[in-house]
Amino acid sequence: MDILPLSNVMGAEVLGLDLSHDVSEDLVADLSKGLSKYLVLCVRGQKLAPETFVRVARRFGRPKASLLRQDRLSETPEVSIVSNRQASMGGKPMVHAKAWHTDDSYFAKPAMFTMLQAITLPKRGGNTDFINTCAVLEAMPSNLRQRIEGLRAIHTYQSRRNLSAVARRSDQEIAETPAVDHPLVRTLPGSGRQALYINPNRIERILGWNEPESDALLDELYDFAFRSEFQYSHEWRDGDLVIWDNRCTMHKANADYDIAQLRVMHRVMLEGEVPV
Repeated sequence: MDILPLSNVMGAEVLGLDLSHDVSEDLVADLSKGLSKYLVLCVRGQKLAPETFVRVARRFGRPKASLLRQDRLSETPEVSIVSNRQASMGGKPMVHAKAWHTDDSYFAKPAMFTMLQAITLPKRGGNTDFINTCAVLEAMPSNLRQRIEGLRAIHTYQSRRNLSAVARRSDQEIAETPAVDHPLVRTLPGSGRQALYINPNRIERILGWNEPESDALLDELYDFAFRSEFQYSHEWRDGDLVIWDNRCTMHKANADYDIAQLRVMHRVMLEGEVPV
């Protein structure tokens, strides 16, 4: 197995590995170390059936089902479909999740890792773009860093500041997703490394602030975080399985492809902890 960097910002590819066979403790440790270093790992050449995908995911943590029941695979509910024909969005052609976000931040315990496997890709385009929010925080001007220290943001499923469409929830799903608040600066367990923890598609406002003041600070944070120097764009290949750390990254789907062509992924998320 070889782990090779894909950019100077973040991301690495893993070669010479077949995850459909037993995944040893040593292999999990090596991949976890690579994920800690690069934040995004692409394991090339994988063709995992849903039940195998879940089995592999369990080696890295505890899989959790996606909130939206319509997007789950019935036989393996831990696996959800991410598509430009999203069932929870009515199945009409659209680029899903095209605004910067981090998965699951509207839960008290957001997902730790996301694993996304390419099933059907357009002929060209359709990258997934990533931001390294550890690098964002490290490069942040000291005056801005001081202003956000100790602040918390309210995350909601349906924010007044939503930047891309979100699916309608059932009554059960609404009950499962009350508003929560998380720190703007998050410390990662184990390493102690810190990251800016934001979700422009889910944050309602800064806790305890009025909307105009909150909007001004959030817009300033977003303008800084979205700079290209913090980004890596993953160009998908057939057989790619991409794993990323939600606690210190943001991502979005790139809309630069023919929407008439199918783009289908299988996704598994792993349970996380309360952000601190």
